[in-house]
Amino acid sequence: MRQRKKAAENVDVPITPMLDMAFQLLTFFILTYHPMPSEVQFVMNLMPAAPAVPMSKTEAPAQQQDNPNLPAALKTLPTLLKAGEGGTIARIVLGENEVAGLDGLRRELKTYLDDPTLPFDQALIKVDPGLKYSELVRVIDIFSELKMTKISFAEATAADEGG
Repeated sequence: MRQRKKAAENVDVPITPMLDMAFQLLTFFILTYHPMPSEVQFVMNLMPAAPAVPMSKTEAPAQQQDNPNLPAALKTLPTLLKAGEGGTIARIVLGENEVAGLDGLRRELKTYLDDPTLPFDQALIKVDPGLKYSELVRVIDIFSELKMTKISFAEATAADEGG
């Protein structure tokens, strides 16, 4: 008995429709992709933990500008953000002064940064754990807008309440 060898069948796979489908899927995903709202990117230089020195106890202005070796605690502008109802900002303390709202923060921060006698070149923002991230980003935007890019963060404690 002779067995016939079955002729090898060629399977013809049409590649053109598969390529068309691949490009259609690629186009669909590219056109329907909506990235998250732009995430905040900012330069962050972490500073060593140091107590904030009250501004009233700083040295004479002429000595502050001439001394490049000024301690980091004296060059750091402390800022306290307290959360209110629903995680919004209820209280802002810049240095030792309480400011009213984000516009007040912008004005007060601008006066601090425009004053050549004040040595501030970095900020330490103490944040209430109940504060929404979006509220913190609004504060960071104000600091960045006024060219204060050295920002560190710490969690606000009960000791900060007296602010």
